[in-house]
Amino acid sequence: MLPLIFNKKQGMGMAEAGKPWGIEEKEAWWQRQTIKRSYEHDVLDRLKALPSDQFRLEQYGALSTDPARYPLFRVFTEPQNKDNPTVVITGGVHGYEPSGVIAALRFLEEMAPQFKDRVNFVVYPCVSPIGYEVDHRWNRFAEDPNRHFIAGGTAEESVKVMESIKSLQQHFRAAADLHETNNRDLELTAERRARDGQPVEPGDDYIPEGYYLYITASGADEKLGPEIIEAVRKVTPITKDTDIFGDPCDNGIITVNSIPSACQSFMSQYADIAMTTEIYPDKCSQREAEDAQLASIRQTIDFVLRPQ
Repeated sequence: MLPLIFNKKQGMGMAEAGKPWGIEEKEAWWQRQTIKRSYEHDVLDRLKALPSDQFRLEQYGALSTDPARYPLFRVFTEPQNKDNPTVVITGGVHGYEPSGVIAALRFLEEMAPQFKDRVNFVVYPCVSPIGYEVDHRWNRFAEDPNRHFIAGGTAEESVKVMESIKSLQQHFRAAADLHETNNRDLELTAERRARDGQPVEPGDDYIPEGYYLYITASGADEKLGPEIIEAVRKVTPITKDTDIFGDPCDNGIITVNSIPSACQSFMSQYADIAMTTEIYPDKCSQREAEDAQLASIRQTIDFVLRPQ
C-alpha cells in the first residue's frame, strides 16, 4: 500500500500516543518474525532459469543482513536498442505484496520476449527480499522501504535501487511500481502507529476494495490511466471509492505529481510516466491479482509503442 496519510472516515477510536520504538523494541519485533516464503526458490531460481540469449541478469547489490542469502538483481531484456523506448518495472518494494513479485517474474517469462525488438525493459523483480520472506511491509530494521526513496533514506533496499537507477544514466519512457492494498494493512497500520509512538486515528480501519492506480500528472497520462483501468477491469474489479487516503480518486485513478519518499516519486525524475498499481487481492485468487498486474504492464507497453 502506497499512501502516506489517512483520511478521516469514521473508524477506530482514539488511543493515547506512546513512546516511539528504539533499537531494543525494533529488535524484539524482528525476533517475532518467521520465514514464510523462500526468496531463493521463488525468485532467484526463476531468474537464473531465464534464457541468457534473451535476458541479462545483473547483481546490483546485496542486503547487509546476509549478502549470500539476499543478493539483489535487475534484469535487462536483450538486446537493448538505444532507439527503443525503455520501461522500468519494480516489484516487491513491499515484500508482503506478492502479486507484484510474481507478476514481474511472469512478465519476464511470458510477455517480455514478445517485445524485445521494440521495447527495452529493466526489471527489479523483488526489491525487498527479507520483507518477501517474512511477509511484512518492513525490512530487517523495521523500516518501510517505500518511505526511503529520498536523499538521506536509510532503508538499504531503497538506497540500492536508487543507486542502480542512477548508474544507468538514462531516461525512461515509463516506470511501473507493482503494489497491493490488502486487508492485512489494518494490522500493519496499528503496528506502524505503535512503532512511531502515534495514537490510533479515525480512518485507520479503512481499506479501499478494488484496483486503483497512482499516476503522474501529464497530458500523456490522462490517456494512459483510463486505458489501464479498462484493461484491468476485464480481470479484477476497480474500486468505486472517490476518496482514497485523502486523495481524490476518479474511476480508480489518482493523479499525482509527487508522492514524497515513494518509489514512484523517485522514478518520476527519470521517467516520462511513473505509476503505482494497487491490487486488492482479498476477494480474488492470487493468479487474478498477478493477471491484473500484467494487464497494467501490457497496456503501458501498448501505449509507449504508439507514435507520440
